[in-house]
Amino acid sequence: MTNRFPSRPPDRAGRLRRHLLAALCALCAQPLLASLPAQAIDLSLKTIRVGNLSRAYFSERNAVGEPQPLIVALHASGSSGSLMARATGLTEIAEAAGYMIVYPNGTGLAIDARTWNSGGCCGYAQMHKVDDVAFLRALIDKLVKDGLADPQRIYLVGVSNGGMMAYRMAAEAPELFKAVAVVSAVLDVPPEAVKAPMPLLHIHGSDDPFIPFLGGIGKQEVSQLPRISVARSIEAFVKADGANPRPTVTDIPDTANDGTTIRQYTYASKSDPQAVVLYEVKGGGHAWPGGVVPIVNGGKSSQNLDTSRTVINFFNAHGGGRQNEQVDENLPPGATPLPAAAPATTVTPTGAAPAKPPVPAAPAPTRPGMKGLSPG
Repeated sequence: MTNRFPSRPPDRAGRLRRHLLAALCALCAQPLLASLPAQAIDLSLKTIRVGNLSRAYFSERNAVGEPQPLIVALHASGSSGSLMARATGLTEIAEAAGYMIVYPNGTGLAIDARTWNSGGCCGYAQMHKVDDVAFLRALIDKLVKDGLADPQRIYLVGVSNGGMMAYRMAAEAPELFKAVAVVSAVLDVPPEAVKAPMPLLHIHGSDDPFIPFLGGIGKQEVSQLPRISVARSIEAFVKADGANPRPTVTDIPDTANDGTTIRQYTYASKSDPQAVVLYEVKGGGHAWPGGVVPIVNGGKSSQNLDTSRTVINFFNAHGGGRQNEQVDENLPPGATPLPAAAPATTVTPTGAAPAKPPVPAAPAPTRPGMKGLSPG
């Protein structure tokens, strides 16, 4: 907006209040994670220049080799790429399945309290109109040009504000991705913005206190901004994918005895039996189900669903993973099958005469009056 009072001295106090508010929004929009375990796979911090900003991302792979399918994983508001990696355990599962994975950082005033501009949310990024669509486009383009990522097999997953950002990318840059997965989030752009087909996986708790399953204002949502429902979010993709609007339903019982159950809704199209898949975590909260660390004040995190493996399986079903590798059910996931043992050979000692071929046995005599029988 144009300043109508150019001669007025700068409002430093107001600017400070806005920065503090942005930081507060970042922290309130996504509760902080509890203490995190050490990272099993080392992720290094890298940067890329996009416009006037230096943007950061975490990745493990450096050496140029055969381009791999790429997963871009977007953290929640008030978090960072490295925190997401440790809280979800996604890195180890993805790399064992043959993916390269990167964790971009949003923007913000605090190192581990970043946000994404997903449209109507959240915090610093939304208030400063940060162009995160341009950032993610530039990051993917760099990884492809560096020979690290297969441009035909790029996947996107996000949680909470990161899930909203994933939805925005699916609507505004669908040509980049083979499939998208969203956890504890809803569309933050108008449903009418979704026009191109996109395989979609959505996982959401029925008792989410921040982003309600049925829409509206969450009990723990400080911003008091209403959200659209999960149903309206996925309906946009069911329609764009040309999928049957009546899904098949599968119930997963509470084998973890944590008071949650899972209901799976699968929407099939003519070309894709898993065009849109929704997991409703009944009794679950604002969480990454099966994650290493629950979200503070997020409610119950179900252990009846391993979100990281579910995401990888969905991406595998849409062209990801190791396409030419035979799966050996007798080996653990990610294990490399050993080559088959060569047939044993007989060594003839030096100077010895080669063994004579066996003499075929004479045919059995046939009784008079009977003809030899041949196999049928």
